[in-house]
Amino acid sequence: MVKLVEEFRSELRHGNHLVVLPLSRVLIEDSFNIGKYRFYPIGEVDINSLRPVPNQFLKIGGNEINDDDWMILDFKSEELREAATAITGAGPDVFKTNPLIAFTVNNLDWDEFLEATTHDYDKKILRSLTREAEKAMDILKFFLCKADLIDTLPGTVGTWNGSNGFSSALLFNIDDYESYIIAGSVITHTVVKGIGLELGLNEIEPNREACEAVLSTNGEVGAIVKMALAMHTTFLETNNPTTQFVKAMTLLEFLAYPDDFEKFEKVRKEITPHIAKDYNHYLKLKDRFNELTGKKDEAGKHIGYRTRIVHIGDDIEDILGDETEVNKVMLEVQIYIGKVIEDMIENHEMTWSEFEELRRQKKELLGII
Repeated sequence: MVKLVEEFRSELRHGNHLVVLPLSRVLIEDSFNIGKYRFYPIGEVDINSLRPVPNQFLKIGGNEINDDDWMILDFKSEELREAATAITGAGPDVFKTNPLIAFTVNNLDWDEFLEATTHDYDKKILRSLTREAEKAMDILKFFLCKADLIDTLPGTVGTWNGSNGFSSALLFNIDDYESYIIAGSVITHTVVKGIGLELGLNEIEPNREACEAVLSTNGEVGAIVKMALAMHTTFLETNNPTTQFVKAMTLLEFLAYPDDFEKFEKVRKEITPHIAKDYNHYLKLKDRFNELTGKKDEAGKHIGYRTRIVHIGDDIEDILGDETEVNKVMLEVQIYIGKVIEDMIENHEMTWSEFEELRRQKKELLGII
């Protein structure tokens, strides 16, 4: 079994803290890493070697508090903090029976963590750690998940099989040589359709270089693409097709003008150079983006999808009339988004001004300026 202290020995020597989170709706056959993030199959990590300190249930009159009693109690102590984690069911077994992601952080105040007495503190830490881990998952979802196949989406990092919406993390300190498990409710929804995502070397290797470039970049374009990837995840995970389409349009607007808001006609001019193969393809894309957004018919009636949704209140299903057609459109706009993000990943070290110059050159090659 893998001993994470040995795996992360170099980072831990420099004062970092080890973080381990369970993964749900993910099948991992072989351990692998992307940058600082390491992924492990079920049962591969020796959790006992991290010496997790057990969380205690609160008791009244010798009996453990059940769920009904929990809501009427008003404890404000570290006992309540431990009990709040214990009642979620998060314990060492969760980390032994689910796939895991592990990494180190250097911004955790261990003394503050030990001295905290409220469950809200743990939830704050959980949200922070989940956001950190989702950076790795965002890039994996970008390459491996499709808008027309929601069944492959993994669960939110920190959730586990049967977690009922709770999230958990294990935090290890090398000096004390012990770990603590915290858990709580920090997510608002989760994907339930399908069995999730298969992650293995066959899936990772073709995209490893791009993934590691994004995760390690300090470039201005790199920072923008990280936000875009998070927005792409939100697009994928949105349950309502109409809302999903609007989020796709919002993401395209962000990719065109990260620091500003412009009409979609200007947005289209910044997006299409990343997609068009030649001038004729550009003209077809110009017409297609008009259909997707603000097109009017000969009588001046709005028939563009985005305008009908945002300003008239129509649903995308009413506009297209068929679930298959809705899925085709979602996959289509995901392809448009993907083309821009791929160019950003390739040029992640650029400043935004340099990237704008790259766009200008693409327009020149297409003959549109």
